[in-house]
Amino acid sequence: MGNLQRQTLWAPIVLMAGLLIGCETAPKVQPTIPFHFEPARRQLSPGAEEIAGSAILWLSSGGIISCAGSEVTLYPLTPYAREWFHLTYETMEKSRLTPPDFAYRSNSEEPLSFQSDPAFLRQSRSVPCNEDGHFLIDRVAEGDYILVARLRWQSHIWDEHQFFNGHRYHKYEGTAAKKIRVFHGRNPVVSLRWSVANSRFNLW
Repeated sequence: MGNLQRQTLWAPIVLMAGLLIGCETAPKVQPTIPFHFEPARRQLSPGAEEIAGSAILWLSSGGIISCAGSEVTLYPLTPYAREWFHLTYETMEKSRLTPPDFAYRSNSEEPLSFQSDPAFLRQSRSVPCNEDGHFLIDRVAEGDYILVARLRWQSHIWDEHQFFNGHRYHKYEGTAAKKIRVFHGRNPVVSLRWSVANSRFNLW
């Protein structure tokens, strides 16, 4: 076998190896602001307020993707959390699934390319949603927060598109998030609810 033939055979292998090495060594982006543990811990101390709400994505074909069977998580809105929210949600391109007044990221999006501080993730509070996608967080202190709801496809609910086409909505599972402010005596009701048209005659 000549040198030219050997070079032709090895070229795709060398290119693939380079791509794999590049993927493995790509640097992780992370918030530039350091996370400070103590302010977040103090804000998570028990308070006198409540946060109620729901997280539901309605499909016009009948299906529902909601936080039922999952949970919502409350993060104090520290400077680190503000940048984390921006990197996670606000840098994404809008799509047909994008809600009108809060953030959403589906599991089918490109994997997050930055590393969250584990201490930030631990300094949070989570509660379960009920079967209708509603939640209640009690004993909350006043302050600013990020509320993140984990959404799951409710496969037990009949859906026209799924029935006729065998469609699956796992790729629309993900998280919905919103910045909220808790005042004394003014308990917020957080609505992470929106609808998307996807009937058999209006397919994605």
